[in-house]
Amino acid sequence: MKKIFCVILLLNGLYAHGQSIIEDVYDFPIKQGSKEWVKIESVEKRIAILQVPDVILSSISTEGLLETCLTFPYLTDILFCDNYQQGFEALVTEFNGFQELLKRQDLINTLLKKYKSLSTNLTAFQSQNNVEQGRFIFRHFVLEFMLAQDVVVKNLSLEQEKQLFLLCYEHKKIKNNYSDIFSSLNFISTNLLYAKKMINDPNFKFESIKQKQALSDFVNTPLHIDQQIIDDIENHIMLNVK
Repeated sequence: MKKIFCVILLLNGLYAHGQSIIEDVYDFPIKQGSKEWVKIESVEKRIAILQVPDVILSSISTEGLLETCLTFPYLTDILFCDNYQQGFEALVTEFNGFQELLKRQDLINTLLKKYKSLSTNLTAFQSQNNVEQGRFIFRHFVLEFMLAQDVVVKNLSLEQEKQLFLLCYEHKKIKNNYSDIFSSLNFISTNLLYAKKMINDPNFKFESIKQKQALSDFVNTPLHIDQQIIDDIENHIMLNVK
């Protein structure tokens, strides 16, 4: 019930970026729950107001832009499509911050840096309240889902790929160890990273055509997949990146 409660809090607008030390994160002109927000009854009008002005969009750092995207008030729209890939594409369509972020030359390094930072100090995090834990697990999911996008996985250098999947492996262990914090949602993004890596790898031997089709279906419409397939993929990847 705790995890469901966390998501409910997020859907009610309590998601925030937390302890950010990046100076140029965009400050949205209207805040969820404020009088100004409530006065604007149309979602379309709110989203229009939330767009980052072009002059800021062209000058904001990639780190600042990533933090801005992670605090986009309608970030949870990723949950409300037929699958999470459609949900992410909907976010990109409705917010120009994501559109700009995915074009940045230093996108991959910025995502990897942030991904690495989310694995620290989890012991202390266990003592936080449901709202703070909900913010963390949802932020983790969206960031990992961004890392699983083709614009990232198809443009990784060998060193970046090694770093990504070592981090992915470590984060999966963290999720298993902190099952009281992380939900099944967080494993979907991890599984998608593994699936994107392996779907076209000629060195990975699928047990059957059915197994390969299941992986392909998951890549196209990421929702659920047999965990044994992912475990086999993980074992194969870790043998080759360590």
